[in-house]
Amino acid sequence: MEDVTEQQKDTVEAVFAILGDPHFTEEHGSHLKIKKNGELASNIPTTNPWAGLTELVASQRLEADAILCPGDIAFQSSPTTLSAGWKHLVDLGQLMNCEHVVCATGNHDVTSRSQAETFKKAVIRNLRAGYGPFEQLKCLHPPYPSVTRDDADHQQGRDHRIRYFGAGLLLVMAAKYQILIVNSCGEHGHDEFEHERGTFPQSAVNELKVALTQCDPTRISVAIMHHPPESHTQDGAGAHDFVDNGQELLKLLADQGDWLVVHGHKHEARLGHASGSGLQPVVFGAASLAIHIEAVKGTVRNQFYLLKVRLEPRGLTGRFQTWDWSTGRGWEPARPDGDGIYDGATFGARDPGRVITDIAALAPLPMDWDEVIRRVPDAGLLPPEARNQVRERLRARHRLHIQVDIKNGQWKKLEKAAP
Repeated sequence: MEDVTEQQKDTVEAVFAILGDPHFTEEHGSHLKIKKNGELASNIPTTNPWAGLTELVASQRLEADAILCPGDIAFQSSPTTLSAGWKHLVDLGQLMNCEHVVCATGNHDVTSRSQAETFKKAVIRNLRAGYGPFEQLKCLHPPYPSVTRDDADHQQGRDHRIRYFGAGLLLVMAAKYQILIVNSCGEHGHDEFEHERGTFPQSAVNELKVALTQCDPTRISVAIMHHPPESHTQDGAGAHDFVDNGQELLKLLADQGDWLVVHGHKHEARLGHASGSGLQPVVFGAASLAIHIEAVKGTVRNQFYLLKVRLEPRGLTGRFQTWDWSTGRGWEPARPDGDGIYDGATFGARDPGRVITDIAALAPLPMDWDEVIRRVPDAGLLPPEARNQVRERLRARHRLHIQVDIKNGQWKKLEKAAP
């Protein structure tokens, strides 16, 4: 009992609401349609994901320490959708009693296409078309990219805004956690080679080295950015739009401590560890909250996440509450499906091979899966992809079968496979 108490004393826990690539829109491209005045085009929970989300949060009394949005609040750099989306995010933070609302910058949030032709059509009327790519973000209220609950006069928010756009990153501190916001769109201009990738230039590397000296290793550490820090391909495509120099970013984080990295951009949920042989950061690519997915139906989903993260003596562990959204049905708990992020998905196990060995040694069988986890705790902390691989290895190498509940897709029992 004494050991358990000591471990609990050394454990820090925080809950993060994660909203990937919301893509508020006035016309097309996303289910999050709004009016010209910024209000939702529909307040029907099964028609508009945001209406459904606020109903879900209110009805289940969901709360979080912070909201994390890895960018693309807007759609195609629309000023209306950007300002309205930011307001809706801040309001959701209040509804969920969050200490912080933080957002990284996505390529849809900046004016990354040349405005030369627009400018030529009417030079005087379109003078503002010549403003910089980040001007719309700098004018948001309350100040972007972070809102703090007790910052009534927004002085801290203004300081954060200056720091973020000047250094290309910002460290937001709280009692239980620290959030590093990285502007992977910091080098976006009007050339195609700029807006088709993320960047982490040497100036940002220098700033990060200083910021990491201010980090507290006893707090939960989360880095949030828009682009994936490493190549994230989908069906053999999309290998180029990661963060240039992202591996340097990951190495600096890994050398400092235990980090969770959250990104968006790909609209496909993915969970694992960064490449490398050391204690690499956990990397979570969030699915889009509301982008139209009909063209790739079956491979990606619209999702909302509530992630409980624990910093234990051995490192970070996490457990997801995950909801899928579909027109006509609204938000529903996500079922296990392939390597996607389902309701109850976890991370924290570092050695799936050891999990296989330990499970294979269990006796007598059959055994309830809850008992398996009690005896082999890391069996309950396998990310979805590793979890599926462990199941297959147990079947192929040890002739063990895991019984699945057909109603919710959850694992029920470990038993010997039929001859």
